[in-house]
Amino acid sequence: MKVYAVVLTALLAVLLAMGPGEVMDQTPSRPPDDAASRYARSLPPEPPSAEVDAGDRAPDFAYWCDDNRWRRLHDLLQQGAVLLVFGAETATLTAIEHEREAILKLGAVPVAVLDMRNGLAWATARRLGLHYLVIPDSRKVIATQFNAMEAGGERVQPTWFVVDRSGRVRGLYRGSLPRQGFASRTASALGLPDAEAGVPIEKHR
Repeated sequence: MKVYAVVLTALLAVLLAMGPGEVMDQTPSRPPDDAASRYARSLPPEPPSAEVDAGDRAPDFAYWCDDNRWRRLHDLLQQGAVLLVFGAETATLTAIEHEREAILKLGAVPVAVLDMRNGLAWATARRLGLHYLVIPDSRKVIATQFNAMEAGGERVQPTWFVVDRSGRVRGLYRGSLPRQGFASRTASALGLPDAEAGVPIEKHR
């Protein structure tokens, strides 16, 4: 018993000599398991940012859906061309909704990229009665890839793009968004005669 007492006393002396700041906590840390951490851990690699002009291939950006899955631009392009709008205010989002059927008849998909967190972006779409895709981009990753940022890189610049089914940018404008006429601009970019031309998007599926 005396031997055990001596060993125990020696061990205690060593621990006290180490000081409170040097005693290691051996309890394994539990990784965070909330939805936000799972979302962050699942982020796919993004294409690098670059100047995007007419004729260039559009960045194949990733976006998070409300069904908790990642998708990319090429998934949208399987449905048709894409009208991609950045920096849209409420009036613009509503205008796109009013022209949604005309845009679909051109074989194009209207998409609004919003500088909002996921929940707020999807709540905004429900509140406004939008029946087209709204993509949250609170970190401005997609806006940066399309060079849709104002000087300084802090605010999203109102910008629209038309990307054809091959992934090429066929039309764009930076600096402002029209109050209406998105269908006619999409038709012009795709080389269609007017907003009523084209094939309904359902036939592309």
